[in-house]
Amino acid sequence: MPVWQQMYSDLQSKNVDILSVAVDLQGPDKPRPYHEESGAEFTTVVDEENALARIFGYRAIPNGILVDEEGRLQFQQYGGFDIKKEEIKGLVSAFASDGQISGTAAAETNGPVSDHFERGLAKYHGGDIQEAAAIWREGITLDPENWNMRKQLWAVENPDKFYDGKVDYTWQREQVEQGR
Repeated sequence: MPVWQQMYSDLQSKNVDILSVAVDLQGPDKPRPYHEESGAEFTTVVDEENALARIFGYRAIPNGILVDEEGRLQFQQYGGFDIKKEEIKGLVSAFASDGQISGTAAAETNGPVSDHFERGLAKYHGGDIQEAAAIWREGITLDPENWNMRKQLWAVENPDKFYDGKVDYTWQREQVEQGR
């Protein structure tokens, strides 16, 4: 988030706004500290229901969607939209400067292959966390590239790796290497 705050600060003079969307089924209180600690001045909303993934068909974050001042979609990339990458930073800067996009938008999504995320979410909200986790594990087996589901399962089962200070990306890499 600090990198996005820097981008936001750099773009404010160009009348550009940033909206970030956190995917966290545990609600806004979980990602809020990260937003606040980064000093983010842009708006962050929380998609507790994974609704945007269902609409746009993505299975991983971060995503980037650029909309012009007329409300027209100019660019979309689902997964791998990392502002730390020079090509992404350059694309956003160029769009903010002149509204033009160079290159091709990466919009292919191959959306989720099952409804396991939603079924697990219903169990989770009903208080049956064990059943929710079982459903999500089954879903991950069917759809191993569904990082939204995988990370929500990890966060529910291992909150210390997500919500006690910094997110533990090393632990996440180890989980992937171990096939979890």
